[in-house]
Amino acid sequence: MSLITDIAQVRAASTVSVSNTLANWQPYIDEAEYTFIRPAIGAELFSLLDEKAGAAQQDEPFLTALNHIRRPLALYALYLGIDEFSVNLSAQGIQVITTDTHKSAPQYLIQNLKESTMRRAHTLMDLALEYFEMNREAFPGFSPQDPDLFLHSAAEFSRQVDIRSSRRVFLSLKPVIASIERKYIRPTLSDGYFKVLKEALKSASTLSEDDQAVVNLIRPALAHLTIARALQEISIDILDWGVFATAASTFTNVATKQTSNQVRISAMIQANQLDGEAELKALQEFLDMNATEEKYPEYYSSDRYAGPDKARTRGEFPNAAENSFFVA
Repeated sequence: MSLITDIAQVRAASTVSVSNTLANWQPYIDEAEYTFIRPAIGAELFSLLDEKAGAAQQDEPFLTALNHIRRPLALYALYLGIDEFSVNLSAQGIQVITTDTHKSAPQYLIQNLKESTMRRAHTLMDLALEYFEMNREAFPGFSPQDPDLFLHSAAEFSRQVDIRSSRRVFLSLKPVIASIERKYIRPTLSDGYFKVLKEALKSASTLSEDDQAVVNLIRPALAHLTIARALQEISIDILDWGVFATAASTFTNVATKQTSNQVRISAMIQANQLDGEAELKALQEFLDMNATEEKYPEYYSSDRYAGPDKARTRGEFPNAAENSFFVA
């Protein structure tokens, strides 16, 4: 079964020719479902919507949900099929389809169409995800929250670093967020307090005032360090035939959104890295200044605890006459 069951549902998203049939589109719809839709909404909700799409009668809120998800799906399918729609694959080879009244569009127009189609699809996909988040009680298979991370959602991330509250961007950042937590946040908090705080985030409806103060310091550091790392990785595709930069146009006359130049990216990496490290230092200083046997006991009893006297100077190397070397 497919989420799109009629060619009219495709035409609702794009003004395709009336000569199109669903059979022409089906291979691209199937690929788009598993490439773009299923990873974004989750396997459980995808299966539920797939079941509802084939039902004789579709009740609210599933009818609205299907209408929301079909529009980006149709555009993703169009994006995947654009290059093949104008050619004919036969035993005689690959032919371009032309008639007395129609001929294939030039390559730059095809590329422009792909660019605008993908931009519209992404925008509509974020709107669909927003609908699921606002009505999550009706869709138990969809979880807008990620309780395993200190930054739970796209909206929460955007409060620290602007990603336009895009759920798609947040999903792409999740592996980086998890990596930064392991490499930066866990050593700062100590293993014991890191585990305790994670469990509190997962199980409690509200954090204690003390734990919330720490989480408020973790989130900006985590967001900035995540962006610093993601800027180096997120525009790179590692495939089985090599490593490639993404989102680059091969046509110089196509108006398209290009990746930033390397100087700009390097400046953003450095700025976010410095911000993240400063915020991480503030988190460490806060714990050293406030931890006691009763307050943050796991951190207080760990090797990370330096105490109030050394809280502001830990990690520094003061030059002194008796030192065997000096730091410039």
